[in-house]
Amino acid sequence: MLIRKNISLDDKYLKKLQPLLDANNGNLSAAVRDTIEISDTALLYHKSIDEAIRFLKETPAKEELNETIQNGENIVINKTMLEWLFRCTRGRLTDEELVNELINPFEIQNMKQLEDYLNRVSRSYQWVIRTSIKCEDINNPESALVLISNSTVHSRDFFSQLVAHFLSRWKQLDVEHVFRRSNSTQISFKRNTSISSNEIMPGIRKHFGYLDILCKELDDNTEFWTQLMYTYNAERFNLVTLHRSQFEIFATGEVPNPTKILERLCKQSVSDMTLPDLLVQFRKMYLSTQLVKNIEISLEPGNESVTIFHDFKDERVIRNLIKYFSNIFRENGTPFETLSYSSMIVFRFFQGQESDNSNLYLMESTEESK
Repeated sequence: MLIRKNISLDDKYLKKLQPLLDANNGNLSAAVRDTIEISDTALLYHKSIDEAIRFLKETPAKEELNETIQNGENIVINKTMLEWLFRCTRGRLTDEELVNELINPFEIQNMKQLEDYLNRVSRSYQWVIRTSIKCEDINNPESALVLISNSTVHSRDFFSQLVAHFLSRWKQLDVEHVFRRSNSTQISFKRNTSISSNEIMPGIRKHFGYLDILCKELDDNTEFWTQLMYTYNAERFNLVTLHRSQFEIFATGEVPNPTKILERLCKQSVSDMTLPDLLVQFRKMYLSTQLVKNIEISLEPGNESVTIFHDFKDERVIRNLIKYFSNIFRENGTPFETLSYSSMIVFRFFQGQESDNSNLYLMESTEESK
């Protein structure tokens, strides 16, 4: 039975019907019938027209992805396995080849194109990661804010590092801060022209490559570090790390001067360091050597101090330890005094006083704790 109905269509829908009109020699009724057949078939396999449309839009990308899997360019990997890989490689820097594999620099001229490119790649690989970039100048930004959302924190960290490497290499932007939340990672970038574009920016190494040097050393000297860690664990970390030359001087009964070692590690002369910087570096270095049990520092202006906790019993050892550490603080030039207790050494500093007109340069007193 043929039923006639009058329908109203906007011009944009008539344009969408044009391929079906062409296929039916301009017959609108036939084009509408084909449209109904397509919709009926779509609803057999999908809950709604919107769902069917999304499926049809994603199908080309899925087909392209399937082709790359078939030709060996990509592989299918279990999500749990991939997350394990991301988690266990955190803190390690990726190679530039891997960055270029994901982000083609020749397709990107500005930050807007980078944002669109990253989201397009993410969709094509069926990733849930989404990228948003904000900056004042899309061509040569002095700073930028990148928001990576969705997925897990380890996946976002890996993706963020790739983006950071790209911006470092092509825009000379370094990572300033990283804010990790439950469903997003926000990275702020700032231009850094003091580093060559071929070098790793310090911000990238700090936030994404903090384990890189350690892991490379472990890879290069696996047997040595495995045995060392076994020994430290077996001895419950009751071992001391001491420079060979320092040990030699200690073995003769003399007290060495560790200033040069600290300066090499800090890449700065102790005499040029501010007292707070020196105390922070001092604590970091000597906690790692296990020479003492613990070190507490006070950086309150006018009341700077270092409190060293140890478990040595021999008074000669304690006196030598005071002389050993005093060599560093004396080199800085800030007047100080020392107080020694049974398991504690305290260095108190007096900034603003002239050391050459004062008896404070080294005032030592020993008190037995009761």
